[in-house]
Amino acid sequence: MSILITGGAGLLSSWVSYYLAQKGKEVISFDLKPRSFDYLEEYQDKIVSVRGDVLDWSSLVRTFQSHNQEIEGVIHTPAVMASPRYWDNPYPSSVLNVVGTLNLLELSRLYQVPKFLYVSSGAVYGETKYCPGELSHPPNPSDLYGASKAGAEFLTLQYGNHYGLDVRIVRPYFFFGPGYFPSEMTPVFRTLLGSIEGLDNLYLEKGKDQKLGFTYVKDTAWGTVLAYEKKNLQHRVFNIATDEVTSFPDLAKLAQRHSDEPREVVLGPGKLFPRGETLDISLAKEELGFAPRYSMEEAVAEYARWIKGKISQLRKEN
Repeated sequence: MSILITGGAGLLSSWVSYYLAQKGKEVISFDLKPRSFDYLEEYQDKIVSVRGDVLDWSSLVRTFQSHNQEIEGVIHTPAVMASPRYWDNPYPSSVLNVVGTLNLLELSRLYQVPKFLYVSSGAVYGETKYCPGELSHPPNPSDLYGASKAGAEFLTLQYGNHYGLDVRIVRPYFFFGPGYFPSEMTPVFRTLLGSIEGLDNLYLEKGKDQKLGFTYVKDTAWGTVLAYEKKNLQHRVFNIATDEVTSFPDLAKLAQRHSDEPREVVLGPGKLFPRGETLDISLAKEELGFAPRYSMEEAVAEYARWIKGKISQLRKEN
């Protein structure tokens, strides 16, 4: 049996594939633009790559038909993140986030796939004074991105209610790590972590006064796998984040500390995102046994080693 991971070439999904393959699971990685990751090389015999678009019904049907009776569950990850790409193109971004999820839910129903995990976002909570919890803070998005993720969550939960699909939802928060360079990520990570890569023009118009629960992608992925595999769940929605809150200036300083040639980072006053500082993860701790395994210092240090290793490798190849 295999687990179909949509958006398999994404940062989080690649690490979810890593942990599942490490546990001996077979993975079908579905993505419009497949990509290789160095940490997945040892598990290539466990991962089948399929090229396709979650908005292309025919390519999805072909995938489900060709792997009929083989798919034990779906982990759905594709999304346009909260970034200028979303704000500049709200219609296609919202379609991907909502309709892409609906397509996978419907095909899971039609092909009787028993389990479905949706990767949502802490953005569904909007801006909160306290660290929001799944049971204490209903979704109240403060921007279009958060609204699209909340809408997909409601669809997921109602497919579970109406059709008996075993649905689970995880809400990650601002994750980063090996797999993508800062230059390939959203502007906030490009700016705050770009010094490690040697990037210039590291500037954000706001952010100097903001703190967030930046989470190492390995922790996010591990929590996602726990949420997928857990049996006899009492709840369906879990925050997967870190307890540790880091300010934008402090994360930039950590990146500079682990840079060979530190770059200046300029942050304008105020907050860049209408978000709470981090998420309450007590429910994930109690029911899933989840706990972050990396401090921010350890996460940035390991990420820096990966970046420097990849840059060195690329220079040798060129």
